Amino acid sequence: MKTSHFTLAFWSTALLVSTTVRAQNAEPAPAKLPIYGNISIGYGNTFFSGRLAEKETINDGRGFGRNQGNTLTTWFYVAPARWKGLGVGTGVKGFFATPNNGGNKETYLFNYYHVGLGAKYYLLSKTFNKGFNLKSSFGIGQMTEKTKYNDTRTYEHQFAVGTTLLVGMGYSIPVFNKRSALNIDFDFETSNRRGDVTGLGENQSFRNSHVSLNVGLGF
Repeated sequence: MKTSHFTLAFWSTALLVSTTVRAQNAEPAPAKLPIYGNISIGYGNTFFSGRLAEKETINDGRGFGRNQGNTLTTWFYVAPARWKGLGVGTGVKGFFATPNNGGNKETYLFNYYHVGLGAKYYLLSKTFNKGFNLKSSFGIGQMTEKTKYNDTRTYEHQFAVGTTLLVGMGYSIPVFNKRSALNIDFDFETSNRRGDVTGLGENQSFRNSHVSLNVGLGF
């Protein structure tokens, strides 16, 4: 009797496992979330506030030009079709100012970046990577600024870490296929950072804004 009970339990368990496996195999695999990549390069200008604005005024008197340079942006968005043109994601944007030579044999240069979370919305087409869009992001990053005195080979430097808020708008022109697009974007950023400065010490506050025009590929 015990053997019969054991045999019945064994075959019942085997039937249950077999039925479960067949049911799992019959269920459709969950759809993958569509992920879009964006990479772009651009050209922009930085505007300083506070101490850095005062330093910029001094640099102007020494013969320095404006704080122009190049941008590089890489971003990834998750944008399911049911979100009607909305994508959310993460990425990084950096700015690399052109080295600027003053009249007293000085070279002024700086660069900064931020890593953040953001969103992009195609409010007219309701389709990601197609048409007019608005975007925004908030991130954390650093800025490094240096003045090199070429005669003495010495430096003044500023290193700061803080937050950046970016807002922008752009237009995407579909190319190759429905997923890819040529992107043209205009960005405005405002940053607030704290760091140390040669001769002034640590925990100094710095603010700057930045505008840039960027061209890239969405895929």
